[in-house]
Amino acid sequence: MLFWKSITGAICLMICVSGIQAQNYALHSVPTSGLPGATIEATINLETPSPAQGFQFGLIHDSTLLIATLVTEGSALASANAGSGADYFHFELSPIGGTGVVVGAIVSLSPPLESIPVGTHQVAVIQYSLSATAEPGSSSNLTFINTLGSPSVNCVISVGGVSQQPILDHGSLSVETPAPTGVTVTVDDPCTCDATLSWTNGGLYDSIEITRDGATTSHAGTDTSLLISLTDGVAANYEVVGIRNLTASAAGLGSGTCSQTPPSIGPSDLLCTIDHETCTVTMSWTNNDPTYQDLTFSVDGVLVSTLLGTATTTSHILPAELVDFSLEISGSGGCGETMPSISCIMMCLPERFKRGDVNGDSGVDISDAIGTLSYLFQATPSPCLDSIDTNDDGGVDISDAISVLNYIFAGGVEPPAPGPSTCGIDPTVDTLDCPNYNTAVCN
Repeated sequence: MLFWKSITGAICLMICVSGIQAQNYALHSVPTSGLPGATIEATINLETPSPAQGFQFGLIHDSTLLIATLVTEGSALASANAGSGADYFHFELSPIGGTGVVVGAIVSLSPPLESIPVGTHQVAVIQYSLSATAEPGSSSNLTFINTLGSPSVNCVISVGGVSQQPILDHGSLSVETPAPTGVTVTVDDPCTCDATLSWTNGGLYDSIEITRDGATTSHAGTDTSLLISLTDGVAANYEVVGIRNLTASAAGLGSGTCSQTPPSIGPSDLLCTIDHETCTVTMSWTNNDPTYQDLTFSVDGVLVSTLLGTATTTSHILPAELVDFSLEISGSGGCGETMPSISCIMMCLPERFKRGDVNGDSGVDISDAIGTLSYLFQATPSPCLDSIDTNDDGGVDISDAISVLNYIFAGGVEPPAPGPSTCGIDPTVDTLDCPNYNTAVCN
C-alpha cells in the first residue's frame, strides 16, 4: 500500500489542524443508471465553501451487479495546472477491505499551488461494467466508507492545511429496463386505414404500455405488435414502453400516416349494339381504374353475371322482341365500394324486310322476279322467304313472280306491308322466315 502511505504523507504535509465541519463540506455520489451489460459512469462531486487543495475517499458497490473498471479525473481536476490535471491522482479498483474503489488527489505539489474553487465541482468519474444479467429495477448503493484500503482511507477534504471530514452523500446505480426498438407503423389496408404497430422487445417485460397522442393502454409483456386504425391523412405518434419490476423503460418512438385510397371512378363510355337477327346485344365500355374488384352485368335490375374487374365487353341475348330491356354495368371499386352504374336501353326488332326485294338489293325490279323463279325451279337459296312472298298469301309459288312483274310493268297492286320501299315486319302470321335479309338496306 505504498500509494496510500505516500498520499497520506503528502496530505499530512498540508495539515496543521484537523477539524470537522460536516455541514460545510460534502462529497456527493451522484445517482446514475444504465442498461444491463452497459458501461456506466458515476460522478463524484466535491462541495467546499473554501478553496480545497486535495481529497480522498473510499466508495463501495454491489459486486453482484458492478465491476469497477476505471477512475478518471473530474472536470475540476482535469482543467487544473493549465490543463495538465492534478499533480497527484491515484486510484485502486480492488482495495483491501471490501468491493469498491479508493481515490486520492492533490491538485498541486509545488508552487504556484492551485485549488478546487469554492462551490460544487466534479472531481472524479468512476466507470463501471454493469452485469448483463442484472434485473431491471435492481440497484447498487454507491456508499462512501472509511474502511477501505490498508491502511484505511478516510473520506476527507483538505482545505488550507486542514483536513475536513465532509458530509457523505451516498449515491446509487439503478438498472434500467431496456427500451423497445424498431417501432414501426405498417398500413395493412389503404382502403380502411387498418394498420399494424410493431416493435422489438429489448428484454423481458412484465407489461407494455403504448401511448398514442396522449392516450395510454396496457398490454402483455410478450406482445410485439398491435392492430390499430389510422385516420386518413393524420399522423399518429406512438410511444412503446416496456415495464419490468415496476421500472419503465425509455419510450420507443414511431409514427405513421395513412393515405387512404379514394373511391374508384366507375366505367364510362358505354357503347351498346344489337344484332336484330339473333337479338344479341354487345356492350363495350372504358374502365377508369385498374383496381376494380369485379364488374356486374344486370338486365332490368336482375344480376345476370359477375365479370372480372378488367373486363371491357360482354354480350347478352335479349329474350324477347319488341320489348325494351335495361342493360346495366356496375361493380365494386378497388376498396369494395359500389360504383355508379352505366346502362343502355335496347330492343330487338323482328325480322325486317322489303316485300318483293328478293335479292336484298333495296329495290324491286325484274331481277327479283327472276330470283323468285330461280328459287322455285333451280333451288337457289333465298335469304328471306317473306320477301319472296310478294302477294303475302303465306306461301311461295309462281304467283309471287307474276305479282312482281305486274307491279313493275303493268301497274299492278303494290306488294302488301311492309311494302317494297320501307323495311318492316311481316304483319301476317305464317310459316315463312326471314333470317338473313340484308337489313343494311333498311337504314
